[in-house]
Amino acid sequence: MTDFTVCNICENPGTIEESTEAGQVYSNVRKFKNDKFTVWRCTNCGSLHCKESVDLDQYYAHYPLQHDTLNYVNYIAYRNRLRLLKKHGLNKNHKILDFGCGSGVFVSFLRRQGYNASGYDAFVKTYSDRKILNTKYDVITSYDVIEHFNEPKAFLDQLVSCLTQDGLLAIGTPNADDISLSDPYKPEFHQPYHRHILSERGLLYLAAQNNLNPVMINHRWYFDTLFPMVNARFIESLMRCNGNVIDAATDKPAISLFLSNPQLLFFGFAGYFFPPKGNMQLFFRFPGVLKR
Repeated sequence: MTDFTVCNICENPGTIEESTEAGQVYSNVRKFKNDKFTVWRCTNCGSLHCKESVDLDQYYAHYPLQHDTLNYVNYIAYRNRLRLLKKHGLNKNHKILDFGCGSGVFVSFLRRQGYNASGYDAFVKTYSDRKILNTKYDVITSYDVIEHFNEPKAFLDQLVSCLTQDGLLAIGTPNADDISLSDPYKPEFHQPYHRHILSERGLLYLAAQNNLNPVMINHRWYFDTLFPMVNARFIESLMRCNGNVIDAATDKPAISLFLSNPQLLFFGFAGYFFPPKGNMQLFFRFPGVLKR
C-alpha cells in the first residue's frame, strides 16, 4: 500500500511537500482513538487528504455506525433528504440506488415511503453484490461516501455509469473549504475512514469530467432540521462532550450529561440557528453523454 502524497482530485495536483497546511489528527472512533494520521491540504484545489494508507477492512470491522437503525433522528434526517430529492424531480416511478448504503437504513426508509429503492455497499455483506451495478437508475444518492474512497474519480465514474440519461445524482459529503486543521477534533475529519475530503471546487471539477451539470449546491448537512435534537450543532456538541468520538451518535445520552452541559440542551432545541460549517450537498443532472 502506498501513502497518498499527491492530490488525486484536481487538474494541477499539489503535493504534501508543497502543502502549507498539514497536521496530526486522531481517530474519532472509540476503539481507535489512540491512532493518529497525517492530514494535509492540496495547495491547488484545497481538498484534504489522509497521507497514510491503511487496511480499511480492519477499521470497518469495528465501525460504530454499521448497526444503525431507523430511529427518531435518522427518520427526521431522511425526511429532510427526501424533501430535497422530491424538489429535484424524484417520484415513485423512478428506480433509485443508494450507493454506499451502509446497513441499508435509508433504503428501508424509502421503501416504506413507497419508492423503488436498492442499495449497494462493498463493506456490508447484505448489499455487496456488484450485480446491482449492472442496472441503470433514474436517481442515485450517495451521502457521506465519496470521502471514504481511495480514488474519488473512479468512484464518481462508477456512479455515472449507473445513471440513466437525464438521471439525478445527489452527493452529500464534508466540505474541505470549511474544515481547518486548527480544529483537529472537528467530526468531519473522521480518520482514517475519510481518505480524501473534497473541496467544493474539487468535487465540481470531478463532476465536470463526467459531464455532470450541477443544479443545486446546499451547504447545510441533511441532519440539520428544526426538530429537537436533530441538528448539526447539537450532534457536533454531543460528540465533543463524549470525548470527541463518533460513537456518541449511537450511545444512549445520559441525563447527567445534559445537566452538566446546559449549552448542549440549548443546542438540542435551538442548534439549527447556529449551524456549523463543514458539509455540502450537491445535485447533478447527467445528460447522457460522457466526456472522454
